[in-house]
Amino acid sequence: MDKDYRLILFDCFNTLFLSHAPALPRVTIDGKAVTSTAGLLSAALAPHHGPLEPALVHAALRETWRWAAGQRGEFLREISAPVRMRQLFRVLGLTPPDEALVQDLVWVHMDALLGSFILPPEHVDLLRTLRQRYRMAIFSNFDYAPGLMRLLHRHEIDGWFDPIIVSDAIGFRKPGAAAFARAIAMASVAREQILFVGDSLEDDVQGAHAARLDVAWISHGQAAPPALQQPPTYALESLPALARVLASP
Repeated sequence: MDKDYRLILFDCFNTLFLSHAPALPRVTIDGKAVTSTAGLLSAALAPHHGPLEPALVHAALRETWRWAAGQRGEFLREISAPVRMRQLFRVLGLTPPDEALVQDLVWVHMDALLGSFILPPEHVDLLRTLRQRYRMAIFSNFDYAPGLMRLLHRHEIDGWFDPIIVSDAIGFRKPGAAAFARAIAMASVAREQILFVGDSLEDDVQGAHAARLDVAWISHGQAAPPALQQPPTYALESLPALARVLASP
């Protein structure tokens, strides 16, 4: 590897942390089990607004996700979880909530979501090895920065990364140019000294290419589509394979 990387910049979800779907909460809608935090949110709302059917809350959640996607615009502005939670009240036709209730509901949703992500031991081993040779940082799309920080702290790795760049905090999402420009500026090293590592062909690979960053794509066994205009600098089946790339001459 004829590169002089100084900073390894990691995506967070489905790159460092992997989703464990069975741990996600479920509700039954029309006789089918559906992954959703609607049941938990219904229970949390009940003392304030009376009983609400989880199916109704689930439909409203889906509507708020569509609304948030439409609000991002061409610059891919991030719509934070508290903003989306206030929109949930509008969709449900409920009295606007106070800030304390918004925060409570965001954490109900976040704790359930983040509890479904695992940090494999082999990922920890890789990070422990890499941090002896490289600076490490995180650059993630996530609509609630305190939630991501809680996840890192829970696994006692929050001090391993500097900076920790979250779309909620910088206001823009990958693969947008604005998000990558902020990340590169916060990294405080030349872009040719950054290796970005992520799992999404659109958000991570194409976004990094547009920002003129080298990128290692974690494929999780997927093949890149033949029509992919710009292939990743490195294609890896799993995150631990990154060690071989960085160790190669």
